[in-house]
Amino acid sequence: MAPRILLVLVAALFLACCTPQVENVVTVTPEPIAPQLEIMTRAEWGWVSLTDTIPTHEIKYITIHHGGEDFPEDKDAIKYLIGLQSWSRSDKNWIDNPYHYMIDLKGNIYEARPIEYPGDTNTDYDVRGHALICVMGNYEHQILSKIQFEQLALLTAMLADKYAVSNDLIKSHKDYTETLCPGKDIYRYLEDGSLVKRIAELRNP
Repeated sequence: MAPRILLVLVAALFLACCTPQVENVVTVTPEPIAPQLEIMTRAEWGWVSLTDTIPTHEIKYITIHHGGEDFPEDKDAIKYLIGLQSWSRSDKNWIDNPYHYMIDLKGNIYEARPIEYPGDTNTDYDVRGHALICVMGNYEHQILSKIQFEQLALLTAMLADKYAVSNDLIKSHKDYTETLCPGKDIYRYLEDGSLVKRIAELRNP
């Protein structure tokens, strides 16, 4: 019996010594995409993996923001995303870009912060439970295009179906706190009901 015990101990010691060390990088499960939506994944635009996390949440609301800074037609959206992620981490000490999805001037949709983690805001509303969508630009000055409107409605409808969010819980940043966000040219579509009406038309029956 003694040689067998010695052999087991030697094998266990060998396995322990050969076990690789795991780096401190947070693994994020890719988010499934509705077939009618084209969404640029985090990997495609050069997102840097999370190195820290916060408690996860369950989506109960969908909340629309704008970037709050003028966004010219020739501005590179991917460079903007990379810069926003870097600033969010280094200057704000957030775990990532504050929004879960972003839409550029051409209507392209980008994954941003993994949706299982609450977003961030410079204002005082509690973002836990909110899926945050941001339209790049400042819609106090800029005009939301038809393609942006349609992509915003389509993305919101997909998220609302996926997380069983009722239409009356699809709102904007300014519905929760004192702010101009998402800008008057986006907010008018929430005020007159046309955005939520279009979202309802796009949702699965």
